[in-house]
Amino acid sequence: MTSFREGRYVLPDPELRAYDHGVGTLHVGGILMGHLASVVGEITFPGRSPWPWFVIVWADGTKEPAFEDYGPAWYTVRELDAGHLDHHGPSVLLEERRGVFGGVSQRWGPGPPVVFDFAWLPRDEAASMWQVLGLRDADF
Repeated sequence: MTSFREGRYVLPDPELRAYDHGVGTLHVGGILMGHLASVVGEITFPGRSPWPWFVIVWADGTKEPAFEDYGPAWYTVRELDAGHLDHHGPSVLLEERRGVFGGVSQRWGPGPPVVFDFAWLPRDEAASMWQVLGLRDADF
């Protein structure tokens, strides 16, 4: 297997079948923090390739914005294939002071960095969990 800095990663499953409507668990220290769900589309430029999209649903039911992965580096896919995800915790509300008069604005930003242990659920459990988590293709 290549290192992350080497760039190219050879997909064990070039079709990413486990990723299409797949759901996996995100644990830290044995505690379930949430689930990672994914769908697979197709990117057509510069060549045809699978195009996975991901959504994290935290244990409290909140959903993070969708994020994508693509080759040749496949950073997210290679992490998941290795059984972990180096991402961030639940989004947090950030306040920013703007302008000379000190107006304050708020926006959501990423939580602290976290490395999660990751494992795919079996297909039948993933299909059930898709419903439990209230996931729709439009979430991606």
